Amino acid sequence: MRLTKVRMVLATAAALALMVGVGSAIAASGGGGLKQEAARISDRASFEAAVAKNLGTTAAKLKAAVKAAATARIDAALAADEITAAEAATLKETIADGMPAMRLATAAGVAKELGTTEAKLNDAFSSAAKAQATARVDQALKDGKITEKYATELKAKIAAATFPGFGAGGPGGHGGPGGHHGGPGMGFGFGPPPGAEAPGGGSSSSTTPAALALA
Repeated sequence: MRLTKVRMVLATAAALALMVGVGSAIAASGGGGLKQEAARISDRASFEAAVAKNLGTTAAKLKAAVKAAATARIDAALAADEITAAEAATLKETIADGMPAMRLATAAGVAKELGTTEAKLNDAFSSAAKAQATARVDQALKDGKITEKYATELKAKIAAATFPGFGAGGPGGHGGPGGHHGGPGMGFGFGPPPGAEAPGGGSSSSTTPAALALA
């Protein structure tokens, strides 16, 4: 049992490394700050829509559930004298001002708000993250950023990885679904691994974060 838990932890760590690595790579090769931010926002919206679809609900209802769960957690902490009234007010105001509620919500709390189970919630986030990672590999191959061989290697690693569920971070770091994540973002970007043949010929000598994460 202990060995199984260790393997699960290692698998999750590997998935997070995959998310962070390829995300950092695109940041290094992408355009300006506003362009990257727009891409992160778009990725975030797509990710939330995918998670919601996996749960049989809408992105709007998912967001509302996360906020409600975060608020409920704050109220419970206040009732238990774990935080002061002023601290509770500050946290709620921050959420209202745009701080990702996922940083404060729990998987159990969100699942309760949505009328589902924690296991199904986590699976919805994990499946959406894996699907988005695979899609970004396909897009990178289509755009000529990576070779077909490297795309195959990446997709094999993605398929074998156990992506974390709720609260691990989503695209752009959502404190949780990313990246956003607080938490690693999933704005996946790609570059050939060290010494690998680049799409235009020759080899790459730079050790990118993606290469380190996927080596």
